[in-house]
Amino acid sequence: MAETPILELSTLIERPTIRIDGTLHELRAPDELSVMDSQYLTHAGKRIDALARTEDADELLPKLLDEVIRRVTVELPEEVLGKLTESHKLSICEVFTGLLLRRRMAVAGAVARRLTGSTGEPSSPGSSAPSEETPPVGSPASPQGL
Repeated sequence: MAETPILELSTLIERPTIRIDGTLHELRAPDELSVMDSQYLTHAGKRIDALARTEDADELLPKLLDEVIRRVTVELPEEVLGKLTESHKLSICEVFTGLLLRRRMAVAGAVARRLTGSTGEPSSPGSSAPSEETPPVGSPASPQGL
């Protein structure tokens, strides 16, 4: 059995924080989102993009942004939410989207490393193929040195 796992998970939720007017507030960790929350946020992101290009943005966008902020933050007081500008709310959405993308990239990278066999471990017995990673082009270890 391989010593290096393809994926490493933790049940301990570590929530990232944002600072608003000097006070730290927690964002939800991507791992604690339900499937329904993930679907809602995906749909809401598309609606935000679409609304930003329409004349209805002034009426509908603030309500949608407030709902998204309520879902991605942990117990953000209404008075704090009320002080945030549309730009602040979009920034929070962008930061949270970055967290989601980073998580997805980590999972995709783990799967890709496992599928390509680039583990850095010696070849299995009877195999003539090396399993260590090829050095990046341009690195001193690269045979081409480009």
